Amino acid sequence: MQSKRPTFCIRTVSLALVLIVTLLSSPAQSQRTRSSTYARQQRNSEKGLHDNRYFFYFINTSITNLGTDEEKKLFKEAIQRDIIAQQLYMKFLFGESWDEIRKAQKILIDLYRKALNRDIAMSKKLLNGFAPGVVKSDTFMPRHYLRLGYRDTEDARIDLVMADNFQEQLYSMRLYRYSKAIKKVKHGKRYAMLALLETKISHDARTEFGYKTYDELKKLITEASDDTNRDNNLLVHADNYYKSKDDKSLFDSVWENPDLFEIPEYRHYLEIQ
Repeated sequence: MQSKRPTFCIRTVSLALVLIVTLLSSPAQSQRTRSSTYARQQRNSEKGLHDNRYFFYFINTSITNLGTDEEKKLFKEAIQRDIIAQQLYMKFLFGESWDEIRKAQKILIDLYRKALNRDIAMSKKLLNGFAPGVVKSDTFMPRHYLRLGYRDTEDARIDLVMADNFQEQLYSMRLYRYSKAIKKVKHGKRYAMLALLETKISHDARTEFGYKTYDELKKLITEASDDTNRDNNLLVHADNYYKSKDDKSLFDSVWENPDLFEIPEYRHYLEIQ
């Protein structure tokens, strides 16, 4: 008669071997997990800091030139948090750096939405104000610039709506779309200024206003504008070219004097080794 196999002993030995292998491999697995998390945090922080330079650039003049006191205060905080994030990154505190990047981007989302709504309304007001003079004109170019202005302003509005409907936590994707909208609405206002010049300034038919330099257009806008709207038109013109109305933009001013102690978490970060 065939004897029974010692299955109980075999299973016991197998379980013991599995347990030993698991215990021996768990420290290495844990180390790999920590290393992977650390590397991911570094990549996220590096990309976030790179993205923020882009985001700050496109909204800088909009807040410097046209922002309210509350918007300028929020913009300063976003810049401060970005500076802190850069310092934390240099200290290899990638997790903390990423947290500050996210806080800065959340503030920027709010500012972009406010700036875009204001710029889109301003562009439509300019285009509507110049439209009667354009309609009376017999030439093609004023109508062409007016049409392009309305087109880019509407495209900016569509980009704004699209970004608003992205998943809330996708901060970078939303800000990239808002940045595109900022560029388009500034183009819309540029075309509005060109439509104004076409109806007000006599010029050589062989030279298009669209090919003139910033300073040349500034001089022409000064000549074409009434006393009541000259300053506003010149401010819009400067903002369309990402230029500050002052000698120094708000972004540059904060970098020169960041006042980082205004951020509550900053003292805690200084204590981290």
